[in-house]
Amino acid sequence: MQNPVASQAAATPRYEQIPRWGLIDNPMPKKSDIPSRRERWAESAPGLLTLTLALLALACVAELFRYGILLYNRTRLVNPRVLIASDALVVFAEVASIIIGASAAVATVSWLVVHRGEYFARAGSRDPRRATTMYLGSLVPVLSLAMPGVYLTELVDIRGGIERTKLLTLVRIWWAVWVLDWALVLTVTLWRFRDSLQAEADGVLLSAVGAVVAAAVAFSTLLLIRGIDSQGLRGTDRAAPTRWVISVGSSEPAPIPSGSESAVSDEKVTAR
Repeated sequence: MQNPVASQAAATPRYEQIPRWGLIDNPMPKKSDIPSRRERWAESAPGLLTLTLALLALACVAELFRYGILLYNRTRLVNPRVLIASDALVVFAEVASIIIGASAAVATVSWLVVHRGEYFARAGSRDPRRATTMYLGSLVPVLSLAMPGVYLTELVDIRGGIERTKLLTLVRIWWAVWVLDWALVLTVTLWRFRDSLQAEADGVLLSAVGAVVAAAVAFSTLLLIRGIDSQGLRGTDRAAPTRWVISVGSSEPAPIPSGSESAVSDEKVTAR
């Protein structure tokens, strides 16, 4: 007789179900799935623009507060602590808005380069402008007055769609505000060389106006990015437009329900 213990020992071990222990073997992501540094900068553009907008609004409030202190100081003495707080607020808002604004500018140009590449690829072609050229044309002073508007216009043209006219109008508005902002920056810089008290007071008010225009540039840039991405101001996808179709009646006569033929014939006989 065969030993039952030996037969059990010789049997091939098996699991009643798939084992769930062991290391998880996740597939390596494709190289194309890993965002590049430029794409990461492009994704951060809306957030940096929003932060820049908030800091510029704070800078405007700080400048107006300082101007109010100057008006108050014409007839009364001002507490030194109030002056220190006002100066600290102005310095913080200006320095922070410059640093974050410069980062937002780099991120926005990165967004421009990435989106131009995507839309040209969809059209079956390649972006004729190099990325380095667009960075230089958008960030170098004097060149940046003209070239960003050209790059954005080309992007809207290659994008196409029913929103093309609206986006082109938005690009022109952004372009005008952008040039106005640079003109105000130059004016404020030259104005600070004046040393009279009235000139300093006017310079504070002019700085507040410059902060408002710079905030308008940040807002219009964010609005333009959202528009090209077909998104709302908060970054949510826009609902597809409702298409109304005119219902046209069929040329064939409507079918007569069964059992109504006799009623129709009786009515004809009665009418006769």
